[in-house]
Amino acid sequence: MKFRTDAMMSVAVASLSASVGVAGAAVYDEAVDGDLASVADGPTGFDVEIGVNSVFGTVGDDGSLDEDFIGFVIEADEALTAIILTSFVPSGGNTSTGFRLYADLGSGYEQVSSGSIDTGDVGVNFLDVWNLADVGGSAPLGPGSYGVVLAEFTPNQAYSFDIVVIPAPGVLGLAGMGGIAMLRRRRTA
Repeated sequence: MKFRTDAMMSVAVASLSASVGVAGAAVYDEAVDGDLASVADGPTGFDVEIGVNSVFGTVGDDGSLDEDFIGFVIEADEALTAIILTSFVPSGGNTSTGFRLYADLGSGYEQVSSGSIDTGDVGVNFLDVWNLADVGGSAPLGPGSYGVVLAEFTPNQAYSFDIVVIPAPGVLGLAGMGGIAMLRRRRTA
């Protein structure tokens, strides 16, 4: 009987983990959803969900030098685990562009870390690269309003990146405890 209970618990935990791990994701594509705002205008809002959320854009797509600024909120029951560059196509002889993290620290968005990207950074999780001292020190980042800015040095540089959001660590634990409680109740009934 213990084997059957252990097997049922393993199935319950595995199905809970699988359903959370592949939960919905959102996509923001400048070609479909419109041009992203600049830093001066404040971020274009992006409703991220638990899962892998993707952003596709081109800085300076109208031939001008501009910045793309997208903002998102990590809710109280979520954690931000990664911002991964998935593609970068330079143009105009320039091989890199600025890639910055912003956060609303209580008085509006402020730049909290910066760097630059080039084609060699595809696949890099920038939460492992940026200095995160102002927003908790290291990933995963907790609840708050965050933003990513791409600031190009030449027009028409295409990019994409993923924003990975997971349930906050305590949320999975509580859900798992609920499953265990149901199994124990069933066993005693």
